[in-house]
Amino acid sequence: MKSLKGALALQGGEEVGCLNANLKKYLIQIYSIMWVFVLYESRVSRRNIEQFFIDNKGVIVSSKIIRRSNKKALVVIHGNTVSSDIWLPVINIFPETYDIVAPDLRGFGDSSKVTVDATKGMSDFADDVIALMRYLGYDEYVLVGHSMGGGVAFQVLLDKPRDINVSKVILVDPMSPFGFGGTKDEKGTPCYEDYAGSGGGLVAKYNPDFPRLLREKYTGTDHPSSPVFTIKTLFADDFTPSKELVDSILNMMFKMNTNEYFYPGDYVDSPNWPYVAPGTKGVLNAMSPKYLRLHRVIDLEDKPHIIWIHGDKDIIISDASALDIAILGLMGYISGYPGPLVYPPQPMVKQIEYILKLYFERGGSYEKYIVQGAGHTPFIEKPEDFHKIIQQTL
Repeated sequence: MKSLKGALALQGGEEVGCLNANLKKYLIQIYSIMWVFVLYESRVSRRNIEQFFIDNKGVIVSSKIIRRSNKKALVVIHGNTVSSDIWLPVINIFPETYDIVAPDLRGFGDSSKVTVDATKGMSDFADDVIALMRYLGYDEYVLVGHSMGGGVAFQVLLDKPRDINVSKVILVDPMSPFGFGGTKDEKGTPCYEDYAGSGGGLVAKYNPDFPRLLREKYTGTDHPSSPVFTIKTLFADDFTPSKELVDSILNMMFKMNTNEYFYPGDYVDSPNWPYVAPGTKGVLNAMSPKYLRLHRVIDLEDKPHIIWIHGDKDIIISDASALDIAILGLMGYISGYPGPLVYPPQPMVKQIEYILKLYFERGGSYEKYIVQGAGHTPFIEKPEDFHKIIQQTL
């Protein structure tokens, strides 16, 4: 594995230092011939976690790393609206036999606040992870993807070069391989040809106050679109997150790029309920089944072993998700709902299982673990149960 020490180190502080703008420009000029390079690195905690930055073709990707002098690494990939910090409370849950790498996907955390080309699905995100893996140069990787991060992990498998060795993939309450919204059966059949009901319009048209409140760093609970209420959906209804945890997640959300072309992304009007179809930019459009093709993992020649972990009280990734536009239609929140025969709730869990069974039938292997009493974040809600699964599978 390459050393990260050689480029430029700012040692001694827990906060990331700010480089002089001219010095940054000078460094970029010097190293512009390199595909990926480290800009700087600093200690960010007392637990031997270091933060470093690479430049992937103009996109600055922030990552945290725990180095244990191993030849293999776990790459833990966060989900939508948060950052790599979501893993910090449980970072020591993973075995000592792996180094731990936790990137901030573009648009999140301390990485570049750029948009994504949604027509490529998760590929812009995966490209940054692949660049990071190539730079670090470990002999072996295990990908751990939570929520949208599970989709990114699948995209990495599809896009990575053969010389990057991924031995296992751990999916923690992952998004459906058919994306979020707009499909009606386990095979991912679209409800409409224009994939209405998926993409950026779900927020841009029906909940525009949410990104506005994120930009305003709103921490109250007087507004129905408060980010605090969104945080509650991450957990089982009987789990009470600490104030410290809520504040930490709020800070992650406030760091997300809330430019309309990243979150939520653009959209086009549709004649089909709920009258919005995906645009071409931004994170929610990248999750639209119009562009997402993660089901292609079943055709991979090299199929790493997959571990699927799911909280049985998850209301985000569910066959009756609280965030599913069809559920909101059934409840009367969005008028004109055509009914469940035309637009049923998306069977997200069934879709995941359908693809993993095909993956198995075509020569792959997988295990499924249900974490009882956990919602969307079993590694936070049930850390002991999560730890047992990780120890057993790694």
